Amino acid sequence: MSNALDIVTTAQKQVGFYGGTTDANPYGDWYGVPNEPWCAMFVSWVFAQNDLSHLVAAQTPKGFSYCPAGLSWFQQRKGVVNKYDGKPGDLVFFSWAGNGIADHVEIVVNASRDGITTVGGNTGPEHMTDVSQYNGHGVYLRHRSYLYVLAIVRPEYETPLKPTTSLGTNKPLAIGTAATTALGAGGVAIHQSTTTPTAKPLTTASAPAWKASDLVVGKKTAAELIVEKALYNAGLIPAVAQNSTFTAADLAAVKLYQKKVGLPVTGILDQVTYALLVKGIQ
Repeated sequence: MSNALDIVTTAQKQVGFYGGTTDANPYGDWYGVPNEPWCAMFVSWVFAQNDLSHLVAAQTPKGFSYCPAGLSWFQQRKGVVNKYDGKPGDLVFFSWAGNGIADHVEIVVNASRDGITTVGGNTGPEHMTDVSQYNGHGVYLRHRSYLYVLAIVRPEYETPLKPTTSLGTNKPLAIGTAATTALGAGGVAIHQSTTTPTAKPLTTASAPAWKASDLVVGKKTAAELIVEKALYNAGLIPAVAQNSTFTAADLAAVKLYQKKVGLPVTGILDQVTYALLVKGIQ
């Protein structure tokens, strides 16, 4: 059974995704509400990858797309915890206007009295200067103060975690793709867990001929690895998603690619789409 650490790991692997200047993203496509603000749908997607959707099923079996509905659901289930006692895998709801309405939600990576480190969807990088980073269109590792925290809630994981150590005494730099955004303009380091994902070599093989059966969710073929590399080169999936089994998130990224290059947006890896993706690695 997956637990809170699996949620954190899955969320961190998405750091670096950037959907451009619109709300196009694979998480909303997966949820069924495309091209809309997607922070809650990102959270729902992360839980679904670990077969834990029931822990966030505030609106549908998949989770929730509207932050106030998500927070209300956790309140009814008595899932709200002291906001200074957050643990990895908790969810934090923010109210940028301070009016008691949840505007945004992120996944807690680390927390202490000093502040919280989170992974959030539809937000901006650390160096953005506005308060909310509303519609930042990317997945980023963030270090935030408690000023705008409305509530921290704890899903009912089977295996509880101990509180994390103080961020004031534990300051490793962010890793992987997140490292480029973890140091803001002021040079402030972001704190996160000390678990370092194993680096994976990039695909260098020549692209095989198109074959529909090689390009489906759940497979890991030479053609699929080429597609993942091309999607990464196009800025549609994070580096850590390369050289892995083809996932629903990869397939959703194909739709974004088709839209980006002017093809019919079908989400199907047809021969024309595959040929253009192959050109993206040459």
